[in-house]
Amino acid sequence: MNLTTDQLKALSSWLREAGSPFAGIEHCTQLKGGQSNPTFRVDTTAGPVIVRKRPQGADKWAHDIHREFTVLTALQNTGVPTPQPYIYCADESPIGGQFYLMEFVDGRIVDDCTMPGFQPDERREVYHSFAETIARLHAVDYRDVGLEQFGKPAGFVQRQLSLHTRLFGQYCPQGDADMAWLAETLQAHLPPTQRSSIIHNDIRLGNVVIHPTEPRVIAILDWEMSSLGDMFSDAAFMFLPYFLPQGNPQGSFAGRDIEAAGIPSAEEMKGWYCQGLEIDNFPHADFMVCFALFRYASVYAGIAARHQQGLSVSDDAHRYAGAVAPTAR
Repeated sequence: MNLTTDQLKALSSWLREAGSPFAGIEHCTQLKGGQSNPTFRVDTTAGPVIVRKRPQGADKWAHDIHREFTVLTALQNTGVPTPQPYIYCADESPIGGQFYLMEFVDGRIVDDCTMPGFQPDERREVYHSFAETIARLHAVDYRDVGLEQFGKPAGFVQRQLSLHTRLFGQYCPQGDADMAWLAETLQAHLPPTQRSSIIHNDIRLGNVVIHPTEPRVIAILDWEMSSLGDMFSDAAFMFLPYFLPQGNPQGSFAGRDIEAAGIPSAEEMKGWYCQGLEIDNFPHADFMVCFALFRYASVYAGIAARHQQGLSVSDDAHRYAGAVAPTAR
C-alpha cells in the first residue's frame, strides 16, 4: 500500500523540520519486493530518495529499521557497496511506522536467480561480482567500524537454531516432520565457530542492485536481519538456488542447464568467495547449506503467518505457505 496524501504531507513536514534537503516531495511509489518492511521511492525537488518503513504494530524481529540504518551507516567508506543512509525517524506518527531515508541507487534488481534477459557471459560476471561482494562484506572487521555491540558473534549458529526452532513452532503449531528432524540433526552436528563478521542474514541475488548496463553488483540492500555471527553460515545463502526445489518463490536452478546459461557452479561460487577472503576452504559447507535451508523454511512460515494476519507487505506473500514443506524436505 502506497503512502497516503496525508502521510506524504506529514513526511514532508517532518523532513523540513529536520533540515533535510528532501522535504520537497513530488511523488511516491511503493517498490515491489521486501517481505518485512515496505519500501518507497520518493521523488523530491532534490532528486529521488528511498524510504524504508517498519509496519506499525509489527514485532521488532525481521522489521528492525533502526538496525538497517545502523549497519548502513557503519559500512560507509569500507568498500562494501551500500546505499548511503540519510536520516532516521523513531516517531511512528508521520507515516505510521518508524522509517529512514537512504540513497536511491539507480540499477537493476533481479528477483529471479536464473536472470532472464541476460546473456550467459553477463550472468557469469554478475555472479562472480556477487561472490566477491559478499567476501568484501565479511572481510570488514566489525570492531573497526564501531559495531562491537551489534550482536553476539560467539554461539551464533546455536542461537539461530534455537530461535528458528521456537519460531517455527509458533508459526506452524501443527508441526512438520522434516523440520523436526532437521532441528534435531543440526543440533547434533553443530560445528565450532570458525570466523565471525558482520553478516547480512538474507544473502541472495534479489537483495543486490546490479549496475544499469554493466554485469556487476553496485549495492547490497535489505539489512533488517543483519547482525554479527558466523560468516560461513551467512555465505551459505549464496548456494541455496542450487538446492532449493523447483517452484520456490525465491527462485531455483532446478531443471536448468546452468552451464549453458552461464551460471557458475556452486564450487566456482565457493572458490570466488574464498579467493576474495584469501582463505583456502569453506569449512562445514554441507552443514551450513542445510542450516540455511532450515532457516529459509522457518522464514517462509513466518511470511505466510504474517500474510494470514494481514501484515504482509508484498503481493506474493501467499506463495510462501506452499514453500515451507518442500524446502524442509
